Amino acid sequence: RHASHSPQAHAHALAHACAAAAGEPPPERAEQLRTERRLAAEMIDMHLRRLLLDWPPSLGFEPRINRYAEFHRRLLHAGEHDNDFVLGGEVLDLVARELLAGFFNQIRMPHGIGEFLDRLAGGGSLSSILGELIAHGPSTVLPEKRTALLGTLSADAWAAEVGTWPSAQFIRHPRYAGEPAETGPLARHAASPLVRILLERGNRISARLFAKAIDVADCASTMRHPGSAEVAPLIDACRVAPDVGLARVISARGVLLCWVRLAEGRIADCAIVPAGAWNLEPDGVYCREAMCLQVTDGDPEALKKRLEWLMLAIDPSLPFVVELVAAGEGAGVAPASA
Repeated sequence: RHASHSPQAHAHALAHACAAAAGEPPPERAEQLRTERRLAAEMIDMHLRRLLLDWPPSLGFEPRINRYAEFHRRLLHAGEHDNDFVLGGEVLDLVARELLAGFFNQIRMPHGIGEFLDRLAGGGSLSSILGELIAHGPSTVLPEKRTALLGTLSADAWAAEVGTWPSAQFIRHPRYAGEPAETGPLARHAASPLVRILLERGNRISARLFAKAIDVADCASTMRHPGSAEVAPLIDACRVAPDVGLARVISARGVLLCWVRLAEGRIADCAIVPAGAWNLEPDGVYCREAMCLQVTDGDPEALKKRLEWLMLAIDPSLPFVVELVAAGEGAGVAPASA
């Protein structure tokens, strides 16, 4: 099992879809809250792996191996003891200290990238990483090339959108309202004022990185106070037809959908649509934005580095390699393969 998979999200999605298909009642409240804590902890762990281990060396910084290991060991056991409240608080402190400290010192929101960078200077290592990424400049993505952001929908809403069972085409290349869509932290937090500043100025990769940190803070709050009526649950399920159940899980990379069909009390068929099916499909957000990047100053390595940052921001579930491939005589755009 690769470390960047989402075992909790997949396991709970399958279990909830089976229960819905069988017509079982929802879990007891205590079990629902325990599940929310486990899913939130897994999201935190996956985000911290990227933020503390993978992003720093991509921008010339040392990975925070010990810091990540300290949280990883404890997050693995979330939902099993009474320390989730304390652990969630420590994660919130980490985000505040390493990224948001400079923003807390001012009442007024920053105006423009200059003030945004000034606020980042008051933070810790994550602020330095984000500041370095922003310093490399924005990425120009024409409005018509931007991918729609996938909102948080309930299982019932997905059943109404997709139907009783997803088609083979939807499983391979999912669409919402007939169009590709981006799922994940940016889709969840695009309305945040700080994320919006980055988006409006073309810093889309940086916006995804910042949204990931906000996601960590939100999940830490869920560990402390799961089941809040102010936010959508991380998991829900519905019975879409006799013996057919659908579960929707919010995972670190985006929405995870799982359909199950039962026959004589056993799983007869199962269909899973992970976040990568949305973000990495041929007309998805990665390919669209990658094709907008240009070789500048005759430096293909700089383009390759941006493509790697974009892939890291999209956050695939497996290791990846970005390769530049000539697109034709005089073409300055290069696709990437992963």
